[in-house]
Amino acid sequence: MLAIALAPLQAQPEDDIVHTVSAGDTLISIALAYGVTLDQLLTLNELDPEALLQIGQRLLVIRAPEYAEDPEADEAVAEDETAAENAVGGNVDRGDLPPAPVVEADAPMRDPADISAQLCYAVFRDDNQNGMMDAGEGMLPDATVRLLDMQGVEQWRYMTDGSEPVCQRSLARTLYLIEGAAPPGFGLTSASRLRLDLRSGGVVKVEFGAKSGLETATLAPLEAESGAAEGLSEKPRSLLRELSGLFALGLAAIVFVSGMALALFLRGR
Repeated sequence: MLAIALAPLQAQPEDDIVHTVSAGDTLISIALAYGVTLDQLLTLNELDPEALLQIGQRLLVIRAPEYAEDPEADEAVAEDETAAENAVGGNVDRGDLPPAPVVEADAPMRDPADISAQLCYAVFRDDNQNGMMDAGEGMLPDATVRLLDMQGVEQWRYMTDGSEPVCQRSLARTLYLIEGAAPPGFGLTSASRLRLDLRSGGVVKVEFGAKSGLETATLAPLEAESGAAEGLSEKPRSLLRELSGLFALGLAAIVFVSGMALALFLRGR
């Protein structure tokens, strides 16, 4: 089960540009889509660079300009503009104006392809067996979490101490299997093996629930699973061989009977 931390968004003016997070969004991809820097996005939303996003979360991307609403100030500006238009020599040829300065952004833009994968995980006490960590259901020590590649080769193993979640950073962006094993006397209330797709990078959080007194079914190793599949495919071949042997035996019996009948016929002549 995935659990994501939210950063609250205060009520915004109608002219503010706000993005609603959808599946696959990251802070970097949102900043790139709106042409803003990552630092600007983090500052506007008071987020940490390691903040996690949830589908449906609203992020302030561009704040609306604050216009003056003072009528006297607006009237003074209008009078100044009228006086400038009526003044002798008030018109300026645009060709005489210097070009506008070009300012380069201090924060470099990051290529989404450079975003590494990060995996955060934990095992919690699921007393009501609803698969979600509710109030009062803390982390469990002495549980085991393993990360495997798709061939079943273990990449790392972690024993919980109750201070989780912990995160593995800079993982290769590929497919993985993650397994959780409950501590002694507990059984998992969630799936014990999950398939992870980290090819898009970003942060993924996995939590395994466990309850005291439950029994968890033991997963067969990947090699044993493949061997069992081979055994199942071997049964049709064995049956085919048996049927072929019976067919050959029946054909031999027909040939033998036909030969005996032919011999008796020739002897009678």
